[in-house]
Amino acid sequence: MSDPTARAEYRALLLSVLGMVPGVKLQSPGDWNQPSSNLPVLKVRQGKERKESNGPVGQTSFTTTSVFQLRVEVSANSGPAALLALEGFAADIEAAIFKSVPLRAKTQNFRFMDTDTDVTADGATHIGTMDIALGVEMLETFYPDVNAQLAEIDLTADLVNVFDPTTTYPDPPFPDAVTPAPRTEGPDGRAEGFVKATFS
Repeated sequence: MSDPTARAEYRALLLSVLGMVPGVKLQSPGDWNQPSSNLPVLKVRQGKERKESNGPVGQTSFTTTSVFQLRVEVSANSGPAALLALEGFAADIEAAIFKSVPLRAKTQNFRFMDTDTDVTADGATHIGTMDIALGVEMLETFYPDVNAQLAEIDLTADLVNVFDPTTTYPDPPFPDAVTPAPRTEGPDGRAEGFVKATFS
């Protein structure tokens, strides 16, 4: 999900889902650190992103986790009332996200949902804030450029039926395929043949 268009599409889908939460105004990205005067409000923005490689072999692919940040702000006449309002919105938000079929179809896994709640008093008015970090995981594969021109191929052969039964060779061409010594079959970690093909 490194493509900014993909992130924007997912955020737009998330916003459409959160638009179903009743009784709260939706903003994205909104002025994150400026308290809203017209409460309650729900702010949404895309935050951190992390890629974890799925291995060096084959297609270049990653498991990507994008963190979407949600902030709910409410006002009430008392601290308990503000906390109760936040808890109600949290339940509605969770139901909207985790029960959404279109959102789940775009998601490989919901890795985590971290919640931080705070209530402060400003005179007779109490302001409640709930920050939610939603970790969304999806598989990301980078395919080769189909328009790229093939210039050269290197072919190395470490054969199964031609092998040294006892020796351990350093820096084998295919380390994951080497049969450990003592062995009764190859590959043994040495190249029995090599061909280079260059295309004009």
